[in-house]
Amino acid sequence: MLKLKNQYTTLKRPLFYWLVAVFNRVDEKRIKELGPDRACAEWLLRNGAAVQWTGGRAYLKDYNALPQETKVVRPSYIQGVDGTNSGISHEGFPHFSGCKYVLEMKLVNCVYIGNNALDLLYLLKDSLQSLEISNCGNVTDAGLKHLKILQKLKMLKLSNLPAVENGVLVTEELKKSLPNCQINFQ
Repeated sequence: MLKLKNQYTTLKRPLFYWLVAVFNRVDEKRIKELGPDRACAEWLLRNGAAVQWTGGRAYLKDYNALPQETKVVRPSYIQGVDGTNSGISHEGFPHFSGCKYVLEMKLVNCVYIGNNALDLLYLLKDSLQSLEISNCGNVTDAGLKHLKILQKLKMLKLSNLPAVENGVLVTEELKKSLPNCQINFQ
């Protein structure tokens, strides 16, 4: 019998993980038709995340509330992403390519978020200022080290990451690499 280190190890995936991969697949044609922010918003909402548009306060959670493509008068840009309890995974993170205004992101209770997704956050390195990663059981020490490239970060909140073995060491490493960032690891 295979003994797993913890209950969150990526080997233990739900039966329909392949369906998650399909919903996270990047559609280059759609990105060309609508632009990166609209296509990214569609991906996020389709997978249960929420988006905040520039100039807006409330997060949009309903895919059907997106304006019709033909009725978009001026371009809208994603400013915030709330991935709480969503099905987003690293397969969809290339959607962030070209999204230049994403300031904040929450990844809370995201069972499909792991080190590969954190590695792809480099796509937001020129804009991301606030990041919360909590209760994502597939994130390890190595994954957190990918965050060093996010030099614009001002706030990083990390909590309940059971696969992280040495949070103190990783936090110290991140503090050295991100001197202008307030890091809270619980």
